[in-house]
Amino acid sequence: MFGLFKKKITAAVNSITEKIASDDKVKDKNKDVIVESESIESSVVSDKNSSLDSVEQKSSKENIVVEKPAKGLISKLTGTFTEKTLSEDYLKDVLWDLELAILENNVAQDVAEKIVSDIRDNLKGRSVKRSEAEKIIHDVLKSNIFDILNKPKIDFETTIKEKNGEPLVILLIGFNGAGKTTSCAKLATYFKNKNHTCVFAAADSFRVAAIEQLEEHAQNLKVKMIKHKYGADPAAVIYDAVAHAKARHIDVVLADTAGRVHTDKNLIAELEKIVRINNPDFKFLVVEAVVGNDVVEQARVFDTVGIDGVILTKWDVDEKGGAALSVCHTLGKPIVFLGTGQEYGDFEEFDARSVVDSIF
Repeated sequence: MFGLFKKKITAAVNSITEKIASDDKVKDKNKDVIVESESIESSVVSDKNSSLDSVEQKSSKENIVVEKPAKGLISKLTGTFTEKTLSEDYLKDVLWDLELAILENNVAQDVAEKIVSDIRDNLKGRSVKRSEAEKIIHDVLKSNIFDILNKPKIDFETTIKEKNGEPLVILLIGFNGAGKTTSCAKLATYFKNKNHTCVFAAADSFRVAAIEQLEEHAQNLKVKMIKHKYGADPAAVIYDAVAHAKARHIDVVLADTAGRVHTDKNLIAELEKIVRINNPDFKFLVVEAVVGNDVVEQARVFDTVGIDGVILTKWDVDEKGGAALSVCHTLGKPIVFLGTGQEYGDFEEFDARSVVDSIF
């Protein structure tokens, strides 16, 4: 996780700091030249002062007053070369490698631009050495990434209590093959481990074998499943599952929906109907962590029904990590869970701090 992201970011930061360091070497070389000149000048001044002192002594009887040259002029000139001020134009050039590294890791362009802009603002007009620049860049990167990922967490326990006996309804939506059905089973495992009862709503009544797939999970987990025939209205399936949960005091309804291409307006309209009829408590967008920048467009289109959170699947095989940053920035909503494998227990609550610490 984030392996390639960390590698590319580290390389880019090193490139930037080496550039600043190389410019410092040129600056220090200029300083040495001037310091050497100062040394020569000081020697000349010293000799001249000795001569002047002898003249003063010799001329004292004649009341001759001789003025000595002013000191510190060379030092003042040298001081201007001991510090390097990082201008905005200079930073635009050296920070390009960092922005490119961020973009190559599937981070949306506006996210990458914001991160680099903040780093530029923190460095602009400052005089820094390589070590200082490296620390500033790391601190700003860490702070920005944490701010993007750190969204208010969903408190399921409090929400279930506030339902006063009504079932908590969770709707899983997303692209074809994103892992909604598997995530539905993993959510059931999560809630069962917290002593909550669940029921499945097999609302994917279009994909071949979709009902059978969810039914197999239901049998493995000993969870009741409500289903209709293929081609049935998915909104009606969920409605019946909610009614079943109310009648039997089941805590959570987990609704698996058909995968839909975000460019298909008819399928999105059907999703809007499901939401309108059943009014789910949470609508979770299920997205593959390896999907790349397409996650931004998916998030924007599916958010027409009001996304409440994100489940990122295939987190264990994602080397770039850009999808997490992009989807959080686009939706402004939390990543709720991470799918980290094929087993029911391979499901983690998302923690922004641990993710950021793993990068830096």
